[in-house]
Amino acid sequence: MSQLHLTTVTLNAAVDKTYFIPSLVPGQANRASRTIAQAGGKGINVARVAHTLGEPVIATGFIAGLNGQVIRGGLTQEGIGHQLVEAAAGESRTCLNLIDESNGESLEVLEAGLKIGDDDCRQMIDKVKQLAASSSVIVMSGSIPAGGSPDLYQRIIEAVKPSGVPVILDASGEALVAGIEAAPFMIKPNKEEITRLMASSSFIPEGSEEEQLLQMIRHLMETKQINCVAVSLGEQGAMVGFGGHVYKVGAAKVNAVNPVGSGDSFVAGFAVSLHRGYDIARALQLASACGASNSCHEAAGVVQPADVARLAEQIEVQQII
Repeated sequence: MSQLHLTTVTLNAAVDKTYFIPSLVPGQANRASRTIAQAGGKGINVARVAHTLGEPVIATGFIAGLNGQVIRGGLTQEGIGHQLVEAAAGESRTCLNLIDESNGESLEVLEAGLKIGDDDCRQMIDKVKQLAASSSVIVMSGSIPAGGSPDLYQRIIEAVKPSGVPVILDASGEALVAGIEAAPFMIKPNKEEITRLMASSSFIPEGSEEEQLLQMIRHLMETKQINCVAVSLGEQGAMVGFGGHVYKVGAAKVNAVNPVGSGDSFVAGFAVSLHRGYDIARALQLASACGASNSCHEAAGVVQPADVARLAEQIEVQQII
């Protein structure tokens, strides 16, 4: 039997470009001191981290046009396995991240990306179903391109349910609202996103901010049958519900350079942990360490295995309930 692999799904893949500018000044020409360009999109960032950690991974997603070929070529050059779906029309997007070197602040400019149709969506559902047969875990990340209905993630999750493969959904807005109806194994909203999810229901949490967050996590696990709800809290770490319990996850102390991709790296660490069969405490340590390691690098989805191992030892996982 062939080895199982992780699968990542990036419906709106991109060419990611990071520009480092000595001092970003609006209203005048700003010259970059250096530039980083790579295949990107949230799921591709996840694939890059999993690949760096030494695990087999296949990245799928939509690509189109010249930028689509750049994305394909970039993945090939990095040695990341891929089975991409060529959309019938349009052009894959470019996403820009401008780093002001004088103060470390960043500005992101995200193109809308390609447009997909019903035939494209059917191809993607079929592709993920095919990959599910040899997958240990499937990660679905990011926005849905124009032309795709908000329930596209929901339809993909429902299509792969018979395979029994755990699905991690990292999306926001209507895509997340629809996606959780298919009961993915894990979701990773931030505080604002989980609050918006609760606002669309009749559930009203009470108490302190931490108590409200705990109640919202438990509510989602119980009412939507989601095994794991991980809420990122930035520099404060994360609060994670898993298997009926809730855990507080500390954050490693690092000198952050660029936070873009840290959430994707957290997801990658958790997906790798599922692939390896880690217990929940070790999984959360690896996930948090991956997020911290990524923030120390200029490009998104970049970690150093030695740093990840060192940082994981610093991270405290405390069971709250």
